[in-house]
Amino acid sequence: MKRLFRIEWGKTWNYNVFKILGIIYVISFLISIIILPLIQLKTNMSAETDMLDIKSFYTFPVIWDTYAYLAGKSNMFLAIIVIFLIGNEFSYRTFRQHVIDGMTRDELLFGKLMVIGVIALANTILIFILGWIFGLIYSTGYTFHDTISSISILGIYFIQAVAYMIMALFLTIWLRNKTLSMVVLLMYSLILEPIIRLIVKKYVWVKLGLFFPVKVTTKMTPIPENGLIEFIKSNAEINGFGDSLPLYLNIFLAIAYSLFFFFLARWIMLKRDL
Repeated sequence: MKRLFRIEWGKTWNYNVFKILGIIYVISFLISIIILPLIQLKTNMSAETDMLDIKSFYTFPVIWDTYAYLAGKSNMFLAIIVIFLIGNEFSYRTFRQHVIDGMTRDELLFGKLMVIGVIALANTILIFILGWIFGLIYSTGYTFHDTISSISILGIYFIQAVAYMIMALFLTIWLRNKTLSMVVLLMYSLILEPIIRLIVKKYVWVKLGLFFPVKVTTKMTPIPENGLIEFIKSNAEINGFGDSLPLYLNIFLAIAYSLFFFFLARWIMLKRDL
């Protein structure tokens, strides 16, 4: 296992595109969380309007939900990193070379799974560190219990990130092309699944749309329970905005989808030539 990890992480760390994409991701996340507290939003359209203080999302304990929500919106970027990593294995035929050198296909696949785990863990640690820093900056009158009462959402985010990247792993192993895999992932996540959800909600069962993979993973880190929800509802008509499954069911389904996509990818790896 250690040998497999050294091989996989050695390839990953020496891949310049991985470093560039990783740096872009970290910088963009930092910029977003630095800028957001400076924004003020109107909570109604009257002349004497109140302002929604975004800084309230940066105080303990809600900051953990806020950062998990923001990071969840960035999972597509992590998935694209995974697509590049696995797509290169096919482009440069390194998978085939590894098999010739004596590695099994299961080892190849589990190696990529370890890389996915490391990426998700690193991002979770990043959120943890930034959460403490900005939480201490913007919070006042907090107790130790306040600082940790919602920190479990980071574990849920870790599962969410892994689930989304495993979906990308499956698509790349199935399609064997980086560009096509990215296009399919974007099209499915942003266009195809939302359309299918609308159709099944209207003509089959209104709750069925909550069981699709992208919807399930997205709802694992919902928007923080704060005044922003009321602000959105008061300024826009969003049908079904609050619809969601219980959190435990979302977690269960995300794990189930992850296992399904992983073993489907494994089946493809074992059946096809590399």
